[in-house]
Amino acid sequence: MKATTEDNILSRELNADVQTKEKLKPNRPNIDHLIKRILTERRKQERKNLIVFMGILLIIGCTIMFSYYS
Repeated sequence: MKATTEDNILSRELNADVQTKEKLKPNRPNIDHLIKRILTERRKQERKNLIVFMGILLIIGCTIMFSYYS
């Protein structure tokens, strides 16, 4: 009888240890989601860089035209 009581106590302790380890285990992020997010951020940055570059070219072109015709 004493052995079964000790077995029950031991099994409860092991079960509690397993549950606490599962709770402490951090959730890993989804790699596919992270890659997709990085790619979309990169596309946004490239688009922004292209718009800035085109704006600078437009300003330079307008400056050259106005200085040429003046």
